[in-house]
Amino acid sequence: MSRRLETNLPSRRAFLGLGLVGAAALTFMPRAVMASAGGINTRALGFFNTHTTEILKATYWRDGTYDKGAIRDINQILRDHRTGEVHPMDLPLLDLLVDLHRKLESGKPFEIISGYRSPKSNATLAAASGGVAKKSLHMQGKAIDIRLRDVKLKTLRAEAIALQRGGVGFYPKSEFVHVDTGRVRQWG
Repeated sequence: MSRRLETNLPSRRAFLGLGLVGAAALTFMPRAVMASAGGINTRALGFFNTHTTEILKATYWRDGTYDKGAIRDINQILRDHRTGEVHPMDLPLLDLLVDLHRKLESGKPFEIISGYRSPKSNATLAAASGGVAKKSLHMQGKAIDIRLRDVKLKTLRAEAIALQRGGVGFYPKSEFVHVDTGRVRQWG
């Protein structure tokens, strides 16, 4: 099967150092670039990493088959930004994000606050804050902290809860929603 990876940049290396240009580009990207559209036989995700300013649009599933190259690129953009460590993300988590994006009819990429988190990073964060679980699902690639620029945070939270596919945490002061593929629960 041919790999189909779509980005708005020529290469992964070109992602680095985008700074304000990358953030500004989010405002002008057409809906087709960011949406999880493409029909029932595809699954695509758009991401903007708020820490590295990387932007990625990847079609990771087509006609019943996962695209290993696209998944590798998704794992790269969702890596631990503190250590650079890359870890495989849970495929049901990616599928949950596609369903959430479609349900919300968003035209923007998911803004990533935290994807994969290494045990070292998680321990550092847990020591500094009571709000970080010592056994966080971020360390297993089963959790992600997100927001969508064109969807109210409360709406994002409500729709994630309605899916009933894992945990949903609400952090309005930090402006993100946590979703994971653990047991169904909610907090915040």
